[in-house]
Amino acid sequence: MSDPAHTLSNMSSKKEVMSALDAVDRAHRALAALPFQSLQPADQRALLVRLDAVTKQLSVLQKRLLGQMVAAPPPVEFAGAPWADVLARRLRISVGEAQRRIAEASAG
Repeated sequence: MSDPAHTLSNMSSKKEVMSALDAVDRAHRALAALPFQSLQPADQRALLVRLDAVTKQLSVLQKRLLGQMVAAPPPVEFAGAPWADVLARRLRISVGEAQRRIAEASAG
């Protein structure tokens, strides 16, 4: 039997994660709608540096999540398929790219 407190905690965590991702989506849409061409070249370069930093931060989160996922067996709905196959289908990437991401996530 499942622990109701554990289930509630998981639901709360999922809600927090989804809320944070929704905020990231809203921020992305707001940024994408801005007229970058009106910025001065120095400001464009500064923006590029900030966007690169955000990209790296998101990459670290993605690797951490992927590392946690592949440390466990694939869920039953994947019928025992290797993680690389699952990721390739879900992310619409090649199996080779999925294997590369898994190796990178597992290394660090």
